[in-house]
Amino acid sequence: MVKIAIPVFRSRIAPVFDSCRRVFLIQIEHRRQTERTEIHLDRLSFAQRVDALTRAEVTTLICGGISDVLHTTIESSGVSVIAGKAGQVEEVLAAFISNQLDDPRFLMPGRAGKYRAPGERKGQTGR
Repeated sequence: MVKIAIPVFRSRIAPVFDSCRRVFLIQIEHRRQTERTEIHLDRLSFAQRVDALTRAEVTTLICGGISDVLHTTIESSGVSVIAGKAGQVEEVLAAFISNQLDDPRFLMPGRAGKYRAPGERKGQTGR
């Protein structure tokens, strides 16, 4: 079982996780969505956002932009972060399930390649 979190703005991935107001929590089993809930993150500090993800047993966060400090803190809590993604939530979800999230159409505008991890300089190889 995988439980992913996707920050949402209208029907798209929210542009910045740090300031998003709501997140879909989606449970996936055998390459199918089995459950979906929503949590609200209004006025939560970074620590409270991380706590909300860990309490919900999220394994993977798929997001657009995210600050280095929040990215590092979330990953330190055991949640994988797939950042630099954009698009309609349902399309991104389908791409994740079918292992096609690396398709360039899901890159945030202005991203010519894969998202760099915090502290990674341009020109370095990814993870």
